Amino acid sequence: MGEAAFAELAGTPAICRCAGAADRGSASRLLYGSLAVQGISPPDTSTVSAPGRVHGLGRFRSDELRWALAAALPAALRDSLRSELEWHACRGAFFHTDAHYGAVLFGAWCVAGPQREIVFARHGARVLAAPGNWVVFDPFEPHAVLDAGMDHYARGHYDGSPVSLFLGFELELDECVRQAFGIGPPRTGAPLLASSVAVNAETGALN
Repeated sequence: MGEAAFAELAGTPAICRCAGAADRGSASRLLYGSLAVQGISPPDTSTVSAPGRVHGLGRFRSDELRWALAAALPAALRDSLRSELEWHACRGAFFHTDAHYGAVLFGAWCVAGPQREIVFARHGARVLAAPGNWVVFDPFEPHAVLDAGMDHYARGHYDGSPVSLFLGFELELDECVRQAFGIGPPRTGAPLLASSVAVNAETGALN
């Protein structure tokens, strides 16, 4: 198991806006690590045909998998890990946000697929997304799943390409998580991230 590490993000913290929640600043850090993929029964990914979109393949609970993920996190964050997990799969993913995850940070543990990267457009940051790699990030940030070294999403490149399978998990946006990820109050004049803000699917730029 690789030791978890934080990475500072270079971009200006944005305002994260979601219905039913107070505005907040975006996370100023990512958390990443590696965790061996052993004894996992993956879901059927044969229905993942069209490239670009991330397909949800079902939510579930597993004490064993939750324990493994908790053990990989820094001790201060383990109690923030939610019990419900979710499968996600894609043949590459265009730039998008998941701003409907208003009360959590999002985790993605890659359990199958080729070597790809999760790319965060606003910050010029990228993390490995090959089997065993995991990352926790702010779901409001525009992000994509691209082949290693690529900066732009090109749909034709992923036609018929192998499927990346992720085990999704969530950290409650409690005070421990806010402090660890550098989440502060919204700053006047900062860019806005919300479901209503369009994201360029190829570049991740805010439209």
